[in-house]
Amino acid sequence: MKLIAFLGATASLALAGSALAQDTVEPRNTPGLPDNLAAIDDVLRGGLLNDPTSIAWENYGVGTEVIQDESYPGGGVAMRVSIGPSANVYDGGLNIPLLAPVNAGEQLTIGFFARTISSEAADGMGRVQVRFQLNEPPYPGFGEKVVQIDDEWGFYEITAPAGRAMRRNGIVALQFGLEEQVVEIGQAIVVSGTRTIAD
Repeated sequence: MKLIAFLGATASLALAGSALAQDTVEPRNTPGLPDNLAAIDDVLRGGLLNDPTSIAWENYGVGTEVIQDESYPGGGVAMRVSIGPSANVYDGGLNIPLLAPVNAGEQLTIGFFARTISSEAADGMGRVQVRFQLNEPPYPGFGEKVVQIDDEWGFYEITAPAGRAMRRNGIVALQFGLEEQVVEIGQAIVVSGTRTIAD
């Protein structure tokens, strides 16, 4: 798997090998993206929608701790998220901001590294609900999917057609309230116009 590496405190990027496979999908640059992300956008299938060099995400209802470890995939850093018993899946989460507008019908994909440290689920796996949405009441969204997170690092992808336009305040919400659990979330990449980020 060839992915852009998040390099922790320096927030610089390393492109592994030939970066991401191009296949038959042409690169699609994102209008209005900050200049410092243009080189990443250039090598991605689809158009980059977030800043994959940062894990400084908004959080609510969860405990968080930044963990740096050179052995972690995606550049050696992750956000450790802990949550106790919850009544609702959305009682605690992380919000990954989108940096550009989304048009209705566009294909959106998020890919992120994750692993479970502990879970009270019967199978010991973490559970994270992923949802594309507006970060404003009444928080309309689309593409909800629950991802089961193993105790070994994996790269998880979720894709969905945009059920609505998001001109501003778009986010990808990672929601943790399904289980009492501790999960680590590493580098995340959000793109439009393609169903996959990595082969």
